[in-house]
Amino acid sequence: MMKRSFVMTALMIAVIIIAIAIAILRSSMQSTLPMSYVNKLKELLINGSFTATYNRSFMETIKTSYGYQRTAQCNETMQYGIGSINDGRIFINTEETSCMPSNIPILPTVELAYWTNGTSMCFAVYSMVNNRSEGTINCYPPGTYPLLRVFMPFNEFLGNATFNLVTSGYSANYSVITYIHYVNTTKWNGQATYCFQVISNITLSQSVAQGYSNIAILTSLTCLLPNGLPAITIFNETVITKSSSSAVTYTIMQGRSELINYTLNYFNTTAFNELISKIRS
Repeated sequence: MMKRSFVMTALMIAVIIIAIAIAILRSSMQSTLPMSYVNKLKELLINGSFTATYNRSFMETIKTSYGYQRTAQCNETMQYGIGSINDGRIFINTEETSCMPSNIPILPTVELAYWTNGTSMCFAVYSMVNNRSEGTINCYPPGTYPLLRVFMPFNEFLGNATFNLVTSGYSANYSVITYIHYVNTTKWNGQATYCFQVISNITLSQSVAQGYSNIAILTSLTCLLPNGLPAITIFNETVITKSSSSAVTYTIMQGRSELINYTLNYFNTTAFNELISKIRS
């Protein structure tokens, strides 16, 4: 009888241990799986390639320390492309924007590209306003290639970062502190997504001919596809810009972004070359 009681007790303890082990394993899997989506996005931004188009609608309010204020409701189509050419990392973005009221000063069509050239970061900007085109290409001094991260889309998912650049009369101080917390799941076009609360505090101060600094606070609920791409983002962003003249500008944006379509493992090299050619012609 004592032997039977001992066996039963041992079996009960074994069942409890197994149940605890399963609970721990499930908890571990639940926390690990969502973060794998974040890691896939990081890999896309750092080493991968994709082209993705988003629709974005947002309310933007701009206020200045000298009394100017205006509010606009805007809709935007954005196409991002990230890839590499000749071992240099490239990011290209095309924006088509419309805002109400119609007298809001905006650039309706803008093409931007940022890329690394050796240890320098270069950029190109091309815009069309009233059938007139304007464009510029410039490169920062050697040693400024970390600046590419500042302009990367979804760069808050790359995690915390700090860097200080001082080179050839140019300086930049950049830091980002990000908190990423898994919230729930939802669906985009029938595909499961994992949604995260993302809170980022970003500071950037630069000194070229005139110095300025940006402080940005970004709060978003971002839902990622299994391949890492953001499918839906609900965002609230506040940017405080200070210029060397002590003027301060507050830009507040609240809105929603949704993925329209995408192609993985594809960077539109032709679009990048055409942008450079348009500016140089």
